[in-house]
Amino acid sequence: MKAVFVDPDSTRVGFARNILESAGIASFIQNENTRTLGPNLFGFSYTALNDPRLCVVDEGRADEAVAMSREHFGPAGNASEWLCNACKESNPASFEVCWKCQAVKNE
Repeated sequence: MKAVFVDPDSTRVGFARNILESAGIASFIQNENTRTLGPNLFGFSYTALNDPRLCVVDEGRADEAVAMSREHFGPAGNASEWLCNACKESNPASFEVCWKCQAVKNE
């Protein structure tokens, strides 16, 4: 098991997992539900230790998995997002169409 993608947004980690699964890379999400437990149950402030982590089962495919996540999310796992000109909604860099209003991304 090796973590290949970490992000505080569990939907982005889930999307990354779907990408890996479509390439036949077995993976799972660690801390999938624990990020919200700390602040709510125990009174702790936010810590990145509880962020969802996408882990690959076969460590031999970790480099491939990291490359695939970088392709969609950028070098550090967090791609620069773009702002929709029509509705001003923030969208992931890999989206070519705004998720909210379906306006096409302007370059």
